[in-house]
Amino acid sequence: MARKFVLNWGFCNRVCVAALLLGAASALNAFAESIALNPSADATLFEVAPTNAAGGAGYFISGTTQNQTRNRALLQFDLAGWIPAGSRITGVTLELEVIRQPGCGFEPSFFGLHRVLVPWGEGTSVPLDNMGGKGGPALPGDATWVDRLAFSTPWAAPGGAAGTDYAPEFSSGTPIYGLGVYDIEGTPEMIRDLQFWLDNPTNNYGWMFITEGEDTPFTARMFASREDPNGGAPVLFIDYEPVPEPGTWALLAIGGVALAVWARRRSSAA
Repeated sequence: MARKFVLNWGFCNRVCVAALLLGAASALNAFAESIALNPSADATLFEVAPTNAAGGAGYFISGTTQNQTRNRALLQFDLAGWIPAGSRITGVTLELEVIRQPGCGFEPSFFGLHRVLVPWGEGTSVPLDNMGGKGGPALPGDATWVDRLAFSTPWAAPGGAAGTDYAPEFSSGTPIYGLGVYDIEGTPEMIRDLQFWLDNPTNNYGWMFITEGEDTPFTARMFASREDPNGGAPVLFIDYEPVPEPGTWALLAIGGVALAVWARRRSSAA
């Protein structure tokens, strides 16, 4: 005897809804992206030579020298030029390479990234008469120890003022010892910095990189900059989720409607 085929519409609805939601979730996951960025600008502030700069050099310096003069570094990354507007930042790591340390001894120190709150300039100055520890004569628009834009706009205090020129709390950081490559892992605060810069690109002034032990001599370190001839430039690794395409939202909407209809029918049947 021929079997009679009975279509179970409730089962079909459940399968369709599940398939739609699974497809939408897969589409959203497929949009997760990663990118690696070098700085768009980096610079050093030299306390020992407060009107000097080194924006065009293959290095930047942070930390306190054996003579107890301080150095602070600036780093900026162009997120809006590479990541679609509206994206959500989900992860970040900053890779830096120490290429030089004090020759007569050094002290380990924790270095932190502080979000900069005001504009500054990189310039193209390159030291010619020293090994780099004092920079060279600044050009108009360079960042120096006294000016964030030489020779027209000073910092609120020499070297930058916490709370006015840069955030007093560090967003992330790492202990630094000798030569080599170091990773600064993304904290929620560091991710918030990037998200803020992506959503407000005109307020993206990067980070000031400062040793948290500025009172301790021999903590100065020289880091490879974006102009480093040996390819040791800083790298910012970013994970993000772009805004889904309209078709993905449509798929989610259809799934939601189908789920609502199925739930209503099930409620009526009960």
